[in-house]
Amino acid sequence: MQFLRHAFLALIAVTSIATAAPADLKPFADGDTVCWVGDSITHGGKYHSYVYLYYATRFPERKIEFVNCGISGDSAAGGLARVQYDVLVHKPTVATIMMGMNDVGRGLYGKENPDAANLKRRQDALKRHADSMTKLTAALVKAGAKPIFILPSIYDETSTMAKTNLFGVNGALGICAKGATQLAEANQAGVVDFWGEMNRLNAQVQKADPKATIVGGDRVHPGSFGHFLMAYTFLEAQNVPPIVSRMGLDATGGKAVQQDNCAISAVKQTDTGLRFTCLAKALPYPIQRGTEPALKLVPFIEKMNQEILRVQGLAAGNYALLIDGQEVGVYEAKALQQGINLAVNAKTPQYKQAQDVAKVNDQRHGVEAGSIRNIVASERRIRKGDADLDDPAVRRKAVDAFLARVAKSSNFRYYKGTMDRYLREKEKEAELRTRRQQAIAQMYQLNKPKPHTYELVRR
Repeated sequence: MQFLRHAFLALIAVTSIATAAPADLKPFADGDTVCWVGDSITHGGKYHSYVYLYYATRFPERKIEFVNCGISGDSAAGGLARVQYDVLVHKPTVATIMMGMNDVGRGLYGKENPDAANLKRRQDALKRHADSMTKLTAALVKAGAKPIFILPSIYDETSTMAKTNLFGVNGALGICAKGATQLAEANQAGVVDFWGEMNRLNAQVQKADPKATIVGGDRVHPGSFGHFLMAYTFLEAQNVPPIVSRMGLDATGGKAVQQDNCAISAVKQTDTGLRFTCLAKALPYPIQRGTEPALKLVPFIEKMNQEILRVQGLAAGNYALLIDGQEVGVYEAKALQQGINLAVNAKTPQYKQAQDVAKVNDQRHGVEAGSIRNIVASERRIRKGDADLDDPAVRRKAVDAFLARVAKSSNFRYYKGTMDRYLREKEKEAELRTRRQQAIAQMYQLNKPKPHTYELVRR
């Protein structure tokens, strides 16, 4: 009964905290540098990487740079403290902000009958968050970076999983979401509602399985499934186009009748069907391993991944579709007349090309999240004033001083391991940043669409 009472209160929180619709949130433009400011969900998470893959495949002519500016364990106050050297140094045209999970003080929740001191600490934490978000926003706006407010991802307090449940955290995140919405309105900025949408989708999943969750087993950190839902929500807020390309042909007349985001040429009737060449202006989005369950919850394919081939005038029967001489499927004439979606066909050469882009994007993300951000996070702990941490002697002294401060901590072994890794990776920082830039350059070499020869052969 106690669980049901808390679940009911959580439901009230979800439905009673109003959030605004995105305000004039447009797709990123050619030349944009987008900094993604956040905590561990941004630092190690892939929602922004999935968004990057969409842009790299859908808009290959737009050169956009994404910069991971998340730090594990960080808060809005932490983001403010590092905004100059970690965010604005990249000269962003756009900066997304998603903070709250570490701001609310999760350890303050989950207690029965909290006393006045506990309640005050909760309120103080929320006030610090609001004050820091206001100052962080002002710093970004002053520097010319257009902010986008991502309402924080959820803490799952409705799943019946065994993990300790800190009831009240998600409601506190809802308060953070409301504050971010108000900041967006004050700054005429866009809003992406992760909090509201993830609550809705989580409730949908738990109708079938009360133990299920769209976030991880710790109730906090989503896996690939959850991060894809977040990426979809972001792209939907930007109202991105659904079309990769639309190819329409008339087999009886031997001509193209529709060319959306593509150019069709050399259309020719054959004894067994039809042949033509098409150069699309985009690639299909390749679905990444671990994200497939998300496709059952959101209409990503229907709304964002449509590569349609429609052929009218074919005689009844089955037709093999060959692209560049390789068979990619067999379709009935009726299905071809209605239109088939090639974006979901992993056998096509354009899908395979998109997979190559995805592979390099994963490498970029791995270098950034797995190494570069760990360097920045470690320096966030040891940085004192204007200390030159590029100087090995200064760096070693700063690390030793930090380890001395935490020598009696129960987490000392963790801190020691983290600092040992930092010292190793810092020596390779220039190489790591070069690898990141090379991966971005390679993405924009691999993502250029190529002309393909299509042939329908009656079976």
